[in-house]
Amino acid sequence: MRLKKSRMTALTLAVTPLMAQADNARDWQNLPTDLNMVFGYYNRIDTNTPIDTALPIDGLSLNADLYIARYARSFAVDGRNSAIQILQPYADISASFDNAQFFDGTKHNGGMADTQFVLVHNLFGGPALTKEEFANWTPETFLTGALWITAPTGDYDKDRIINIGSNRWAFKPEIAFGTPIGPTWLEFNTYVSMYGDNNDYHGDGKLEQKPLYAIETHYSYTINRALWASLDATYNRGGETKINGDWQDNKQENGLFGASLGFMLSPQFGGMLAYSDTVSERTGSPDVNTWTLRLQYAW
Repeated sequence: MRLKKSRMTALTLAVTPLMAQADNARDWQNLPTDLNMVFGYYNRIDTNTPIDTALPIDGLSLNADLYIARYARSFAVDGRNSAIQILQPYADISASFDNAQFFDGTKHNGGMADTQFVLVHNLFGGPALTKEEFANWTPETFLTGALWITAPTGDYDKDRIINIGSNRWAFKPEIAFGTPIGPTWLEFNTYVSMYGDNNDYHGDGKLEQKPLYAIETHYSYTINRALWASLDATYNRGGETKINGDWQDNKQENGLFGASLGFMLSPQFGGMLAYSDTVSERTGSPDVNTWTLRLQYAW
């Protein structure tokens, strides 16, 4: 990120959930209607960027423990499966800079991050089914649309060096496609993250950002009814920023690769363990690795 020297001492880091940027394998497959699900996530993140990967900063080293509570409910709309979800993250972060570029030592902060809402509707391949109908249904190729809305509800102080909230709205329309191939699933998700302005950036500055485009793929294998494994890949491009009217020449481009393991301990309770790491990036782009543990309960 290119900043005028007069603004360097007012650096503001913002944290919003990594969940806004990438999905996990089998996230968008069909479920019975009138199903409630609660999720608990623990993410361990090491990166050179605030956690939403929207604003990489040269020389930054950031470590975060990110906790996310997520609730989802499925229902029928025009004979197709739909859902609404809400996510509330909490983060503990520590940040330092090479050669004390912006501050000496390590800075710490913790607090609530920005709340997210997700609206989901299946376009084909995901009919609205009761639990009894779903038990006898054979999964099929599907196409599902989703809209993520990130509200600026997180902790933010324009004079604080490290913030948890981002102080701007964000919208992410997404299309998810999946098809079964024997005991495996091949899934492709594509989305674009669009950002509102932050008018309190670095004190009273204005931050604008171009859309960030992404595509990801998951190839998962069903080991048995209670266990599956997946290889995962994501590619991101775009997201150049403008600060106080000056473009920063910081367009992002990076690729990530990872793996995940999903499990069910009972018909209602299960979870997932996942890891991802950046394998290539344009200079100045996010370089992030993440461990994720997810537990879930449905009723």
